[in-house]
Amino acid sequence: MSQVASWIERAGNMGHALRHRSEHDARMRWTSDHLAAFQRARLGEIVRHATAHSAFYRELYGGRIDRDVELAELPIVTKAAMMASFDRFVTDPRLRRDTLLEHLETLHGDELFLGEFRVMTSSGSSGQKAIYVYDRAAWRAGILPGSLRMSRMIGLRPSLPRPRLAMVGAGDGKHMTYRGSASMNVGLMRTQRFPATLPVAELAAGLDTYRPDFLLGYPSVLALLAEEQRLGRLDIRPKAVVTSSELRTEPMTEHIRRAWGVEPFNCLGLTETGIIAIDCAEHAGLHVFEDLGIIEVVDAENRPVSNGVPGAKALVTNLWNRVQPIVRFEVSDLMTLSPAPCACGSTLQRITALDGRSDDMLELPGLAGSVVLHPMHLRSALAGDRAVLQYQVVHERAHLDVCVVLAADAPTTTVGSLQRRLEAALRKHGARVDLTVRAVDAIPRESGPGKLKLVRSVRS
Repeated sequence: MSQVASWIERAGNMGHALRHRSEHDARMRWTSDHLAAFQRARLGEIVRHATAHSAFYRELYGGRIDRDVELAELPIVTKAAMMASFDRFVTDPRLRRDTLLEHLETLHGDELFLGEFRVMTSSGSSGQKAIYVYDRAAWRAGILPGSLRMSRMIGLRPSLPRPRLAMVGAGDGKHMTYRGSASMNVGLMRTQRFPATLPVAELAAGLDTYRPDFLLGYPSVLALLAEEQRLGRLDIRPKAVVTSSELRTEPMTEHIRRAWGVEPFNCLGLTETGIIAIDCAEHAGLHVFEDLGIIEVVDAENRPVSNGVPGAKALVTNLWNRVQPIVRFEVSDLMTLSPAPCACGSTLQRITALDGRSDDMLELPGLAGSVVLHPMHLRSALAGDRAVLQYQVVHERAHLDVCVVLAADAPTTTVGSLQRRLEAALRKHGARVDLTVRAVDAIPRESGPGKLKLVRSVRS
């Protein structure tokens, strides 16, 4: 696709989304009953289409479904099951796993597969590569409305001079964090992407030259850039800062506040759904875009948890993607939901706690056999120390290696204090494992998206 054709494609999609923007915005003000009725109608359409055109779903549901269904009656789908039967999972016979993987190998920007489909990948916590496909209709009706809402909620609107947006995240179009913004780039604002895998000094130099009005990125990177600002090696004045794609700890949040004098927004974006939630100016939880997707918070046995109770995982349903139906799809995000109205007036459900993004469960040796430890227990031991800019816990066999990037003014006792705190947390939960805490200059990131998994188990 030529640059002109690519711009025409993006402009057409944006034009469609903007023409329907008032309709999309109205859904943000619907009552919970109105939203529930809309969800049931959209769910029924997706399920009927899936069973008519996907052999996987027809077999999963025991035949073709032509009636309305209750979400809780439907089986849960895992990423492993989807990828094991990918060619039978999708509803368009032109989409084949091996062909799409070949397309991903050569993909750099916003190129379309067969001139129609956006293809992306995600590995998540299991390390298994998954493929996600959106056709033009799903992108216009499901992805772009979420992105436009996020822009409006953080105060990013077209104006003269054009606002400058900087994105620190994935470096190419294989990943949703890149693709969403690239598909909206029609010249209404200036956009520059900085790969999160660049050294911090290079990121700071690039941002210093670009001087963004709005800064979006992974929280672990933005915390390091906030330290560069504090030390005088970066001098930018963003009107708003938005974090996404990783767990944002309270120390990361505090570093961002101190550096730029703003309360950062937090955004939940999934490759399965696009942007599905973001906080408003009240910063009292992330508003879920319930007309775009459904989030169910469940325990480890897939039973729904009560409002206000954190879950062990979540099930997501995309209400607009017909080409690759995502219905009750298991993701590892740890959330707490609340239906209570926000002070901003929105009636949308809120995620009041987002405690984990794809960290690994740890199976550690203990006095009475193995101990399965949730990564939150280690994060809690690390999260309260403002001297820690970034950390990663790596578990291999009977050893935990904890790497920390410390602030320039960190006390010399920080490493020892962290060691004692983590050892106490492990003893409390019955784990007996060797532990090493060490200060490092930088922590390697995942290739491709450049994310940082905070707690990682290396399984041999």
